Amino acid sequence: MLPTRPEATGLGPAEPSHWLSDMLALTIDLDALRANFRQLRQWCGPTVKIMAVVKADAYGHGLVPVARTLEKAGADYFGVAYLHEGLRLRQAGVNAPILLLMGVLPGEAAAAVQAELEVALFRPDIATALAAQARQQGRKARVHVKVDTGMGRLGLLPAEVLPFLEFLAGLPELELAGLISHLATADWLDQTYTQQQVEEFDALRRQVRDRGWPAPASHIANSGAILALPHTHLDMVRAGIALYGSPPSEEAPPPVPLRPVMSLRSQILQIKDLPAGSSISYGRTFIAAQPIRLAALPVGYCNGYSRLLSNRGQVLIHGQRAPIRGRVCMNLTMVEVTHLPEVSAGDQVTLLGADGGDRLTAEELAAWAETISYEVYCLLGNSNYRRYKGE
Repeated sequence: MLPTRPEATGLGPAEPSHWLSDMLALTIDLDALRANFRQLRQWCGPTVKIMAVVKADAYGHGLVPVARTLEKAGADYFGVAYLHEGLRLRQAGVNAPILLLMGVLPGEAAAAVQAELEVALFRPDIATALAAQARQQGRKARVHVKVDTGMGRLGLLPAEVLPFLEFLAGLPELELAGLISHLATADWLDQTYTQQQVEEFDALRRQVRDRGWPAPASHIANSGAILALPHTHLDMVRAGIALYGSPPSEEAPPPVPLRPVMSLRSQILQIKDLPAGSSISYGRTFIAAQPIRLAALPVGYCNGYSRLLSNRGQVLIHGQRAPIRGRVCMNLTMVEVTHLPEVSAGDQVTLLGADGGDRLTAEELAAWAETISYEVYCLLGNSNYRRYKGE
């Protein structure tokens, strides 16, 4: 019988047996996480607050362990998507301010106010529900009014913000913590559109403060803007992907060193030699043109290792690259080791991380799988038991 993890540990969906965890080891380096935070703190300076974005189980790195580490490191705020994430952090003893970036539904207002969670706000009915609960509980509810300056997702249009704030003025139980907006192209070299968004947000921020609403924690800068556009830092920044060691832009290297936090390693389950003409895996998408030596790895798409890596991806064995042959299966992936005659069953395989003088990055896996590093982290981190180093 497999042991079940406590909900607050921040481990993967279920803790596997020792044998299975040895087959596939996903490691979260908390020392690297701390180092990345220190780099961002130094870059932003002491007066800018840093919100650590830990939604989606800290991008697959583990909500509670990551938040506890970053709170001790000096994070000023935490950003999560949903109420249950904020409640879990409170239950785990995280005391820093927590912002629910997706807001809440009216029926969730009581729990949010009770846990002193701050709420991204863009609907009057939710404002009314929060105010009612705050009044009933004898406390204030802090809100961040969400503005759509060009992302085209959640939020009020700029012209709607001042009338909305006038409406909020009639709800004294609500405290305006700040304005929040999100940048659509902060990771581009061409910053024209980003600059338009920033200028509109900054103008609106000044109007709001001129009307007597301090909004002391207004924020628009994500990781891309944090590193490329210091003038967007304003009162607070929202650090996400940079915390986890990935550069936010594919077009420009980050100005500070970032250390990857997640790594994934497995081992060779079997070595086999097949003759020319042999087909590999489902659908016969790879036919060996000559005799081939293969290593079977106990990892597949059930582990978040994308099927799109079929015939595209690579792994590291003994510090050298070995290409994937055939389709990635649910539990198995085949790689060619014809050029590595010394390998044998039980040898370590690196699927994400460093081995010898080479490294496989999340960005490289993302390129092969036609996605982004964010998804790579979420898929791997939320599909496997996580081990932590540097606690």
